[in-house]
Amino acid sequence: MMTWVTKGRLLRACLFGLALATVARFFVDLAWWLDVLADFQVQYVAVASALLMAALFMRRTKETLLALALLTVHGAALVPLVSQMVPVAAAPAPVLAGSSAMKLVSFNLNFNNHQTAATIDFLRREDADVVTLMEVTENWRRALEQLKDIYPYRFYGPVCRCSDDPPHGDAMLSKRPWREVQAERSPLTGRPFAVWARFASAPSDIVVVGVHLINPLFHPLRHQLAEATHLAAVVRRHAGPLVVTGDFNMTPFSARYAVMLREAGLRRADGGIIASWPALLTPFGLPLDHILINAKVGDAVMQAGPRLGSDHLAMIAALGLNKR
Repeated sequence: MMTWVTKGRLLRACLFGLALATVARFFVDLAWWLDVLADFQVQYVAVASALLMAALFMRRTKETLLALALLTVHGAALVPLVSQMVPVAAAPAPVLAGSSAMKLVSFNLNFNNHQTAATIDFLRREDADVVTLMEVTENWRRALEQLKDIYPYRFYGPVCRCSDDPPHGDAMLSKRPWREVQAERSPLTGRPFAVWARFASAPSDIVVVGVHLINPLFHPLRHQLAEATHLAAVVRRHAGPLVVTGDFNMTPFSARYAVMLREAGLRRADGGIIASWPALLTPFGLPLDHILINAKVGDAVMQAGPRLGSDHLAMIAALGLNKR
């Protein structure tokens, strides 16, 4: 019996599918889901590499050239982030001495994560100046009380009662007092999506923002775009050094990410790709959690923390605040 499924046809089918995904990234303005497809650059590189090896093994010239072209296109998208990778020795260490440095931790706790002891130990060990947290439930609030000796200043944003998820919100913990602290809501849906605080610092105050943008796969994309636009407006209100941390639910490869950075005047801290979700698939997951800074911040380096029961990895960053 003749079969239509052969190794050659399967190879060509996979190459055709990858080629469609590759072309789609140039037409993101036509449909929101095309921009979501652009998020998977790391996975495309892995697939293109495997297909290239298969084509070489099967000695198929045309398929080899196509796989090589696709690998080049997607590999080029990773170059800017790969070039920002730093050696482990240069990764964030304990809080630097002096007023010109700040250490931050940002973590989406996951409202279904019950490994509170591991997270509390992690936060004590990292001993950051400021901690921003997402998906903080009432259970997590009680657990975080164990850190009041380190972080006497705690702010919990409004509770989000979203769909079938447990009530949760964003939070900020700090070793030192802030001059001002506030939560932000989406102008479109009223959903609380960010908390920020302004701290005294030299030569000018520094603002730390913790965000959790809505997931565009489960909600209309315009909801995320409205939050990103409002975030850019919040950022532009502050003239001094500023850092934005959190779960952005978008990768550096998407068009909406590039627009957000351009409108807010932000850039990503050094550290490389840093796939942070899902935690179990790292380093082959998606980089959804970021540390972003404005031009008034000096050197900034970030790295991912360990697995702590959440579907996200925590982000750890060290900032230089001596840039005028």
